[in-house]
Amino acid sequence: MKNRLALAGSAVVASVGLCAAAAPAVAQVPLNLSIGCGDVAGLITAIGQVNAHADGGTVTLAKDCAYRFQDDFEDSGTALPAITGNVGIVGRNSTLIRSVREGLPYFRILAVSTGGRLTLKGVGVTGGHTEGDGAGIANAGTLRLEASKVVGNQAGGDGGGIANDGGDVTLVDSKVLVNVATSAAGEPGDGGGLSNSATGTLTLKESTVAGNTADEDGGGIQNHGTLTVEHSYVTNNEARDDDGGGINNLGTAKIKHTRIIENWAGIDGGGIANGEDGTLEVENSFLIRNKAGNDGGALNNEGTATLRKSKVERNSSGRDGGGINNEQVAGADTTQLTLERTTVSENRAAGAGGGINNRVGAAVTLTDSKIVENLPANCAGTVPGCS
Repeated sequence: MKNRLALAGSAVVASVGLCAAAAPAVAQVPLNLSIGCGDVAGLITAIGQVNAHADGGTVTLAKDCAYRFQDDFEDSGTALPAITGNVGIVGRNSTLIRSVREGLPYFRILAVSTGGRLTLKGVGVTGGHTEGDGAGIANAGTLRLEASKVVGNQAGGDGGGIANDGGDVTLVDSKVLVNVATSAAGEPGDGGGLSNSATGTLTLKESTVAGNTADEDGGGIQNHGTLTVEHSYVTNNEARDDDGGGINNLGTAKIKHTRIIENWAGIDGGGIANGEDGTLEVENSFLIRNKAGNDGGALNNEGTATLRKSKVERNSSGRDGGGINNEQVAGADTTQLTLERTTVSENRAAGAGGGINNRVGAAVTLTDSKIVENLPANCAGTVPGCS
């Protein structure tokens, strides 16, 4: 009997052990937190919780509600805790805004750290004011905006709306409007709407960049890295004292099915300025009614630029190249402008080359393209195939 009891006990122990081994681990699930209208303290706490959670999560804001910040978080220069985890902020016409009350310190609204991931859906970011880069959002991680707006922010450096420093930024069906990049403490004010560093990637799809201003380069967008713009609008932006009213490209830029309209540059490239190290491809796009104080009403090219199936119309310059100015900088590699099935028409230059001005040392190639009805002449310099 004792032997039977001992054996039975062993069987029970073994059975318990098997059950314990078979029990699944508790699965982690993303947090899903809702914040009452105007509850800034609750929002700060929620961001901290999602940051710390292994699977991240989503913070849902109240519909049609503004969350007003009177101060930055723990003297960080940012209204909310830096995004270090995987965070989604979802709203329905919800706004994150720095209060306009006098005497408040300068701070941006959001910052994404290296390794952090932030997705904004249906959220506005406005009123950020900083002496550094990225008054609306400063990103060093992964940032995605969907149906969101970055409006009315001011940086004392680069990226009035968004500054991307080595990260990855994607905008889908979003707007970057009336942001400002000013020159402060000797720092250039580049990228009124957005700035993208040499190691950064910036992608815009079905989005609008409008009404932004930079004291220096890139009224709408300043790009040193990799830029892709598709099915979007870049309009009414201004580079006050330098180049690239709409876009200033010093890296690699691909622009497709996009309208670049009524931008202005104080010096060169009213629509787009492509620098000596820049590679630019424009396809199925329109550059219309842009203006440059000096050269290249629509485009000033000093690097490699290719326009395919596009239209350059009714742009103007205060000096040369009402439509396009193509110019090789001293000591730079060959400057090449290629037009394929593209029309350059009705542009005006106060100096030479109403349609295209090609300066000595630079090259132009035209394939199935039309340069017509430009003043004072369609082309100046050597432009094979231009009458």
